This record gives sequence, structure tokens and C-alpha cells, in this order.
Amino acid sequence: MNTVITSLVLLSRGVPGIFVAGVSLLLMLLALIRKDPSMMFYAALFAFPATYVLGAWSGALLVVRLFPLFLLASAFFIGKDEMIFAWVFPLPVMGFLVYFLVNLVASNFGGV
Repeated sequence: MNTVITSLVLLSRGVPGIFVAGVSLLLMLLALIRKDPSMMFYAALFAFPATYVLGAWSGALLVVRLFPLFLLASAFFIGKDEMIFAWVFPLPVMGFLVYFLVNLVASNFGGV
């Protein structure tokens, strides 16, 4: 389990963090535009390192750890052709990932 957590931390810091979060944002937008639930599933996978590292298991940061579930819910609603819910669920995740990227660049790629 220690190896998995170390891998998640490494994928959320520096240049790999920018790449992973950027790919997640790009996949989210493409999934919503193309109405493709599989792209949203992959976006949830790419968003997992950043949300896991900055989240917590108690308090308000629990919501951050649950953000990949928001993307999976969006994929479900894309599959059901309910586009209002499909666009609403990824909005907090998009905001968080933009915040994450800005913090990463502002800290000179050292970590958040």
C-alpha cells in the first residue's frame, strides 16, 4: 500500500502533476462535448492522484477525496443522456483542478 500512496504523491507533484491534472481537465471537457462516458471515466482516473493527496478522511476536505466519484456520476448521466446533471457534477472538480494547477505553478512546481 505504501508503494501506491508514494506513486500518487509523485503523480501530484511537479511536472507530472501538471500533466496528470491537465489531461484530466482535457478529458473532462472532451467527454462533455462529445458525450462520451468512457472519456469521463478516464478523467476520473487521472484526477485521482491530485484529489487523493490534497484531500482528507475527515472534515471539509473529505469532499475533495470524493471528487472522482463526481466524475463517475457525470459519466453515468452522460450515458443516460441527462446533460444538465452531466455538466453540473464535474464543475467543482474542474474548479479544484484549475486551483491545483495554479498552486502548482505558483509554488514553482515544487508541490502544493
